[in-house]
Amino acid sequence: MIFTTRCDILLNFLLCAADLFILARLMGRMYGSPNHKGLMGCICVLGILVLIRIPSPYDNTFLTLPLSFLLLPFYPKSPQKKLLFESCLFTIVFSYVFIFNDVTNLIPKEGEIWIMWYHIAYHALLWCLLLLCLRLCRRSTENLPFSLWAFFLFIPFITLASSVLSLFLLQGSRVDRPSSDLMHLFIQATFLFINLALFDLFRRFSLHYQKEQERVLLSQQLKAQEQHYRDLLDAYSRIQSIRHDMRNHLQTLSLLCRQGGQQEALEYLDTASHALYQTESFISTGNPAIDTVLGMKTAEMREKGIRCTPRLSIPQGLPLPFSDAVTILGNILDNAIAACAEWGSSTEIQFSIVYQQNTLLFHMENPSRAKSLKPYGTGMKNVLRTAEKYSGTVQSSLQEHTYITDIVLYHMQRQGSTD
Repeated sequence: MIFTTRCDILLNFLLCAADLFILARLMGRMYGSPNHKGLMGCICVLGILVLIRIPSPYDNTFLTLPLSFLLLPFYPKSPQKKLLFESCLFTIVFSYVFIFNDVTNLIPKEGEIWIMWYHIAYHALLWCLLLLCLRLCRRSTENLPFSLWAFFLFIPFITLASSVLSLFLLQGSRVDRPSSDLMHLFIQATFLFINLALFDLFRRFSLHYQKEQERVLLSQQLKAQEQHYRDLLDAYSRIQSIRHDMRNHLQTLSLLCRQGGQQEALEYLDTASHALYQTESFISTGNPAIDTVLGMKTAEMREKGIRCTPRLSIPQGLPLPFSDAVTILGNILDNAIAACAEWGSSTEIQFSIVYQQNTLLFHMENPSRAKSLKPYGTGMKNVLRTAEKYSGTVQSSLQEHTYITDIVLYHMQRQGSTD
């Protein structure tokens, strides 16, 4: 064994356990929460017990990273990401081992105590390196094009191959040992920096790619919603014309009755009644965009058995563009309807819009089975960005199975107002 005393064996066990603990945290950051944590812990303990029985000095010191590969099946499936990050991490530790060895070769070694301090220093610096990787990496999207995955994966493989090649070239050269160690130290430090930079580069590029994809999707979604609601606005205008044409309807019915066309009169009455019934789903506040969205959503709620009577206290001519009205009202009402569908039984959505002193206040309460607040999805992120255009805020809370959404928009001076 490496160590002969119980104290040394215990120290070696604790140092290797700390290595695996930090590696597990790093994997959790990159891949997500693992499954079967108890079984993972048992594998780590058994693996360390095997490592500390290796007879060759220092061998177990360098095998904690390969041992951590046994933990990969416990993390969510992401083969491309695992291959990239593990190869990059292996290359980083590989370069670090040679750097540490080159530095210690330049330091005088006296007494057996050197072995213990060498061992402790190796682990301590390894922890610093792993914590730096932990800070640089993030759980990123996997939807990158294959060409980008291949490019990022090429870097650790080529640096690892170059590290091994440089070692053989320097050993076969005529350069003296101190100069060779310094050159090798510089080369390995360069490769180490490249792979550390790869962590940060992948994090930044992945975040940029994710935001760009999200922006494109949101733009497409918004255009589709705008077209849909504009079609509804046209339908709303046609139905409004029917409501204002009641006198003509009555005259037509009277003429049909006088001519004895009772059947025709009944059919005409059914047609007009159906058209008038459709107008009940529309709301008239003098703000066409708001009226269209609320009218459509209240009609959808009525069809699904969801009670909702919006309380509206807003003037006409609000400076809220059609796209912004669609984004805010469409997303929060869609979320509320979806939550009511999960609830199952008879549900009610409380919704209100109030205008006070150039400020527009949205308030909504709907039932929810959620036990805690979840991060905003794509739709709510778009709502948040829209609110920020008006220096506004979006707040969500969960109280006794009730999801509460409050949105405040400032600088909403209505058209024609001198306030």
